[in-house]
Amino acid sequence: MAERIMVVGGGTMGVGIALAAARGGYDVEIVEPQDAARRRGLEYLAREAQRDESSIAERITWTSSIAPRSGTTAAIEAVPERFEIKRDVFMALANALDGEALLATNTSSLSVADLADVVPEPQRVLGLHFFNPPTRMALVEVVRALQTSDDTLERAVELVERIGKNAVVTADTPGFIVNRVARPYYLQALRALQRGVASSQELDALARGAGFRMGPFELIDLIGLDVNLATSESIYARTSAARLAPAALQREMVARGLLGRKSGEGFYNYRDGNPPRFDPAATLADSRQNDEESVAVIGVGGVADEFAQAIEPRYARISRIENDEVLDDLSPDTTILVDVGDGSSDRSEIIAQLDQRLGAETVLFADAYATDLAVCVQQLRHPERLVGYGVLASLEGQRVVEIVDSDAASDDSLELAQEFFGSLDKGVVLVEDAAGLFLGRTVGSIVNEAMIAVQERVASPDDIDAAMRLGANYPVGPIAWGREIGGARLTRILRRLADAEGEAFAPHRSLWVLDVESAPESDEATQ
Repeated sequence: MAERIMVVGGGTMGVGIALAAARGGYDVEIVEPQDAARRRGLEYLAREAQRDESSIAERITWTSSIAPRSGTTAAIEAVPERFEIKRDVFMALANALDGEALLATNTSSLSVADLADVVPEPQRVLGLHFFNPPTRMALVEVVRALQTSDDTLERAVELVERIGKNAVVTADTPGFIVNRVARPYYLQALRALQRGVASSQELDALARGAGFRMGPFELIDLIGLDVNLATSESIYARTSAARLAPAALQREMVARGLLGRKSGEGFYNYRDGNPPRFDPAATLADSRQNDEESVAVIGVGGVADEFAQAIEPRYARISRIENDEVLDDLSPDTTILVDVGDGSSDRSEIIAQLDQRLGAETVLFADAYATDLAVCVQQLRHPERLVGYGVLASLEGQRVVEIVDSDAASDDSLELAQEFFGSLDKGVVLVEDAAGLFLGRTVGSIVNEAMIAVQERVASPDDIDAAMRLGANYPVGPIAWGREIGGARLTRILRRLADAEGEAFAPHRSLWVLDVESAPESDEATQ
């Protein structure tokens, strides 16, 4: 006889959880008192049943109330996100089920420990946070409250794995893993928009070009501005962390009824259907090798290597310098100079030396994440030829490059920058000069939040990376991404951001760990 699971709540999430459990071999009882919700749930199951064997749907039964049951392995509540409703459900479950049954909440924002306190045997309570839709999303956050026993945690992980999901264990902290670590994706994008770094369409294009499946603004529109804001408000209320404070712009839009797709308008207008995506695709003007420009690359490390390799098939005359002490070796005929540096140092002094050595026609490209362009141009005889660019971790892995449309840069220099990166098969988005530009501030803050979560023992580095890949569709886990970018580089980017916008956005002290071989651990483990 199959083990039985009870799911309380027959909405979209509850029915999805029930179906996932049935596919995993469990008999499932859905408790739903509202007839309309039950009809919608049955219609959903009928549609999904076409993909399954007939026996799957037969494993699911419906009832209108929580009744005494023996032999139930676990109960999962998926009722509306209000504490008093969930509290009443938990009290009813504790009275109806055997003392060995697991009691799980699907909450995404409430304290699991607070719910555990309302039942006589709190050690059997934990969170099982499924992602929507549960039948397709591979991740479940297994939330361990202070009261949760080791046996409860082990049995819950086995349950999750049996239904074909990936379990990540997280502490009972605001936002758990995914909603917490993902906050900077939305909040830093909103701050960049408020600062006028670029338009929402352009920022979305930059995010997709870095590997995100959806840009932050189209994703907020899909989630709903009100729902996304409510999550931010909840996490901020429980942490009081200024870096996680909701954006005024989002509050204003919600107050005006601009909620995204469901209201017909958010950051995009959907009243006439899906709006077209802005795609700054690269345009290769000529496939022949360029023999007019003479290109030099200065710097060390992977990005400098990638630049040299990408330039070689496109340009006939190239040179590479890895040591700032041999700048005299630069050809006076150099027309394009790409300064990569070491990725973590301000290059203003070196660029000033290059400005003195090279002819006025040479255009200088500088890493705008590490170098303060506003300070740098003040040291130059020819500030109009300095163009800032943003390649965060890997030239190959970034399809769209940020180019700084500064007041000092001439139109000719900006045009040459766009042509140059286009020749390397990269799209370009012009952005305003702001600390971290867009990708630096956004991805850097995501990595920073992940490292803070490790230090606070929210979850292990591996579980955090898995959660963000599987639960938020990130192209790579944030800690792995941080290793690719480099701890010193991230520290430089976030220090500049903090100096410009407040100490709340400062780099966490643990970022240096990203530059060593072993996996990041909490401070206690590394001392």
